[in-house]
Amino acid sequence: MKLYTTLLFLFALLSLTSCEKLLDKDPTDKISIEDLFKDVAGAKTALAGAYSSLLASERYQLNTMVYQDLHGGNIKYSQLTNIRLEGIYNGIQTASDSQMNTTYAELYEDVNNINNILQYTPSAEGKSADKIKIIAEAKCLRALAHFDLLRIFARPYNYTPAAGHPGIVINLKPRLLGDLSAERLTVAQSFQAVINDLEEAIAAFDGANSGVLSSGYVQNYFTANSAKALLSKVYLYANNWEKAFTLADEIIKSNQYTLLTNANYVASWTGRVPSSESIFEVPLELIYNGTSLGSYYSIEDNTYRAYAATNDLLNLYAATDVRGSTSLFNRLATNGINYWYTKKYSATGGSAAPVKLLRLAEIYLIRAEAAAEKGTPDFTVANADLNTIAKRANPAATTLNFTDKSLLINAIMLERRKELAFEGNLLYDLTRKKLGVTRVDCVGPNCNLLPDDYRLVMPLPFITVSANRNVAQNAGY
Repeated sequence: MKLYTTLLFLFALLSLTSCEKLLDKDPTDKISIEDLFKDVAGAKTALAGAYSSLLASERYQLNTMVYQDLHGGNIKYSQLTNIRLEGIYNGIQTASDSQMNTTYAELYEDVNNINNILQYTPSAEGKSADKIKIIAEAKCLRALAHFDLLRIFARPYNYTPAAGHPGIVINLKPRLLGDLSAERLTVAQSFQAVINDLEEAIAAFDGANSGVLSSGYVQNYFTANSAKALLSKVYLYANNWEKAFTLADEIIKSNQYTLLTNANYVASWTGRVPSSESIFEVPLELIYNGTSLGSYYSIEDNTYRAYAATNDLLNLYAATDVRGSTSLFNRLATNGINYWYTKKYSATGGSAAPVKLLRLAEIYLIRAEAAAEKGTPDFTVANADLNTIAKRANPAATTLNFTDKSLLINAIMLERRKELAFEGNLLYDLTRKKLGVTRVDCVGPNCNLLPDDYRLVMPLPFITVSANRNVAQNAGY
């Protein structure tokens, strides 16, 4: 674990047009916390470094985007060597060897670095307006990290009636490496901490939809709109249907984003220019040479290519659905077997595309689900939103008009699976609806898991629970 506190910030390696050439400075790991945060320029550098951390393979360039679809049934392996997350796929991970242990460490390292930004930026020399935005963006990044930790390492919100089951350690200040006082809060308390960060950030943004670093693509940085979009998703996961609906409705009606047409859908997954429906994307360096998420899906990358679509997923799409067509998949025969690889993330190296974390299509589906689940369900809105997304992808699709709540919700969840495949959502959708995992196109010892199976939530790293008796391990591990 690489938790840095009073040690040193790595200068960001991000050289985006939207960073105001801030990061053209030579990187160094020899600068003190005091020197780094003596002025706003240093705080901006630290913030850019926090965004750069999203590019780690432990985060959105592999683990936190692949794990849910692999475990949930959208992805299978297309080769037997040089594969990743196989312990999770086979349901044999332990607290000592879980391949998500590195993600746990990375997320808390990122939170700790963000906490340094939040602690030291207020006293930095510079414009108050800049410092306010830095703090707001940092709180969004901290909320995102804690939200990921909650979804991976804790049972879903509705696992117990009042969400009183174990959540995660919420870090709201820098922690020393040897600090053993941390304790897991309940899931309800953990979610509230995420919500607090986002609500405070939104209030600080005060409607501003440009980040402190942003002179380029606004989708690469947290703003008032992207913070609201993330908060709507957090509320959805917390079963707060009214607030999830209200925020999603506000975003859709703001007219800041528009859904792509069917004809433009496939092309939106290539290149660096955000599409009209993109809300938040993980920023990439102008010259990106790392292993991207696309490397694991690309038919051109013989070293890292490993993940193909399952027949379970492919069979869900009608022949006229652009999301399941050859336009969005590459076919490659390996040992006489045809494998289908998504083009959502197929480019590699300098051609790699940013990872899309929030899109307007998902906001429509959030509003649809929240409308159906509200105390007084709004079937009109739910059906309309469901049809909007389904018929955008497949103009030949039958117009749906459900009057039964359970059937409507099932249809929305199915549409989420089809629309958001390979975007890191499937397993969470299954668990929060108290469903198990059923994988037909699966080769492994544990292809199917019941809703209460302990393997649907990842173990905390053995080293963490061994070092700190205040942190209890997840049941079953």
